[in-house]
Amino acid sequence: MNLNKKWIGIFLICCLLFAVIGCSNDNNNENTGLQIVENNNNESPVVDDGSDAVVETEDALSEAVMAYYESMPDHIYKIGQADFLEKVENGEDMFIIDMRSEADYDKGHIEGAVHLGFNTTMSDALMDIPQDQPVFIYCYSGQTAGQAVATLNVAGIDARSVNLGWNFGISKVEGYEKYVSTEKTEITPLGFDIPGDIKTAVDEFYKSLEGAEAPYKNNIVSEADFKAMMDEDQAYYLLSIRQEKDFQAAHIPGANLLPFGKDMAKGFSDLPKDEKIVVYCYSGQTAGQTVAALRLLGYDAVSLKGGMGVGANAPLGWINNGFIVETPVSINVNQYFAEMPEHIYKIGQADFVEKVVNGDDMFIIDMRSGADYDKGHIEGAVNITFNTMMSDQLMNIPQDKEVFIYCYSGQTAGQAVATLNVAGINARSVNLGWNFGISKVEGVEAITSTEAVEITPLAYDIDPNIQAAMDAYYTGLAEVSDSIYKNYMISEENLKNLIDSEDDSIYILSVRQEDAYKEGHIPGANLLAFGKGMESGFSSLPTDKTIVVYCYSGQTAGQVVAGLRLLGFDAVSLRGGMGVGANAPLGWINQGYEIVK
Repeated sequence: MNLNKKWIGIFLICCLLFAVIGCSNDNNNENTGLQIVENNNNESPVVDDGSDAVVETEDALSEAVMAYYESMPDHIYKIGQADFLEKVENGEDMFIIDMRSEADYDKGHIEGAVHLGFNTTMSDALMDIPQDQPVFIYCYSGQTAGQAVATLNVAGIDARSVNLGWNFGISKVEGYEKYVSTEKTEITPLGFDIPGDIKTAVDEFYKSLEGAEAPYKNNIVSEADFKAMMDEDQAYYLLSIRQEKDFQAAHIPGANLLPFGKDMAKGFSDLPKDEKIVVYCYSGQTAGQTVAALRLLGYDAVSLKGGMGVGANAPLGWINNGFIVETPVSINVNQYFAEMPEHIYKIGQADFVEKVVNGDDMFIIDMRSGADYDKGHIEGAVNITFNTMMSDQLMNIPQDKEVFIYCYSGQTAGQAVATLNVAGINARSVNLGWNFGISKVEGVEAITSTEAVEITPLAYDIDPNIQAAMDAYYTGLAEVSDSIYKNYMISEENLKNLIDSEDDSIYILSVRQEDAYKEGHIPGANLLAFGKGMESGFSSLPTDKTIVVYCYSGQTAGQVVAGLRLLGFDAVSLRGGMGVGANAPLGWINQGYEIVK
């Protein structure tokens, strides 16, 4: 009898258990036929659909993130600030979220906007954000709103961010003030359904923001902090999500490319999960979307404050802070120094004259004035002066033979040589130019001519980015023509005056060799010896000062100045350099100025 009671008890417990499971399925998994299977190995719970297949519950989250990209509309989850205010003007049916601080919200916000900060108030209110009307979000610059937009869309909410946020977008639209209110709008409890695993992931996303401090507060790293990471060789993975043509035109050194768009999620599997991923776009907004998506998927991602930087969001952004970018030009500039040949892009005046006498196949450029060219020049030389004529004729300078350039002292020819090599032309300057070099070679009169040589149209292909840089370089000469930096040079006297007045706008750079520097250098000069590999020291140079470069006679300093200017530095060379016997009276010591040891 007792045994029968025991089996009856077990039978009743089983019936009760099945009834509870059945009710649970009716309430939580309506029309799905799925049931949660507990996993005792501390792994992700799995779902059993009655078949042999087992699917991790995180798949719903992954699918939602992937769908966010695969279904990306043309508006890429953004709206222009003027278009947004037009919708407000028209009284369109929409839900507006102001993500700025509560204090700023109280000072004035778009009428009808509710206040939800970029914190757990966003996830706590997730079920009360409408899923049946468009949602528009703005913050200060658009960057954190970009993150919020991604999390909301993954949760089933049709959300878009307002371009450039309040500070750089909305407040710049003429007449925006008439849409501003100080009347607080309360959020209405709606209780929309959010899938459990997605709600959990969004909760964790916003909870992770609590207590976060610089340099990664709000999943954003500032431009200066990231620059310090680069300088200190900290571990990170830099991801540019700008479009390929813009990436090729300019990108932050070391960046990897994954263009923002519908297909970009396919590239997420190639990203490292064991490194911090620093994402940047144009102004930070689409990078915000990407960072949120990556973090939901388990990546350690942050976005670069202000992105690459655009005119509208200055002073935010990498280039708006004056930091160096890598371009086709910068790549070629660095290659110019990294692969420097033994002749250091120069030729001795006697060796040059010998090549002319021997009739070597070469192209010669006389950079002196048209008047001096007409008085007499090396036979066969064309006259291309040191101005926009050089960039205008770039496609007509041969790329299939050696090019030799001379000016008066060799200094501006040094600049031209660097620009031409960066553009793919094998150019060298003649040592000490016409006045101090060529004209001193015995017998040069025999190869001197007054017959003008016309430039033959060749139309060589020049990368548009490089051509644009060359145009800017030579156009810029006109901008300094009436200053102490004419021809991107400074006289010995003017430099001395700046030193004597303790002018802190300059940074003096000696590119002579270390032994020469130790024997004597200009007061206050810093050393970066000219030669192969010197480009590795460029990153330590200041971007907020005029760099005055000097060498021995000015010629290699001219090369360095051209390279630095093409990289974005404000650089000029000292006329005549330190000074040598052959270029007197040019040069610092030839003028009798002080040196220090």
